[in-house]
Amino acid sequence: MNKKGFTLLEIIIATSIVAIIGVIISQTLSSTTKSNSKVEILKEVKQNGDFALSIMERMIRNARQITSTCSDVGTSGQSLVLTNFDGGSTTLSCQWDGSISRVASVSAAGTDFLTGTNVTLGGTDCTSASLGFTCTSLANAPNTINIVFGLTQSRGSSAIFDQASQSFQSSVSIRNH
Repeated sequence: MNKKGFTLLEIIIATSIVAIIGVIISQTLSSTTKSNSKVEILKEVKQNGDFALSIMERMIRNARQITSTCSDVGTSGQSLVLTNFDGGSTTLSCQWDGSISRVASVSAAGTDFLTGTNVTLGGTDCTSASLGFTCTSLANAPNTINIVFGLTQSRGSSAIFDQASQSFQSSVSIRNH
């Protein structure tokens, strides 16, 4: 007698193999999606920080003078006041914008935010935000400003792949000494 068909054991084994392959594929797709999300968040934080840093460097480099206190050992603060070539004053600092702290340039023309609304300086307000300036003034040398800040972004989830942080640092000398 020649019976054709599958035994129950063969069907169970085939179903198990298909299930295992399905789990592996879904885990791979999930990991890829999470990785892509993390890369996008990191890219946005980096772009915001690089943009803010480049604007601050340009403003400091082209300032007529640093109005903030500078010393030979370095004076630290959370803001920096510059005198522009037009005689106006600009303050680089943290500014509270709704529910986030952002890097900003404040002058008579108004407030220009240098970071986007998707990233924050960290901390619960500007007094605890991670933005710092150190002004060093040596004899017969232009003032040097060290800028340090950190940006954070979270997509509303506590999962590590939905969060990114990065630190930024630069040292700039005023050109017009």
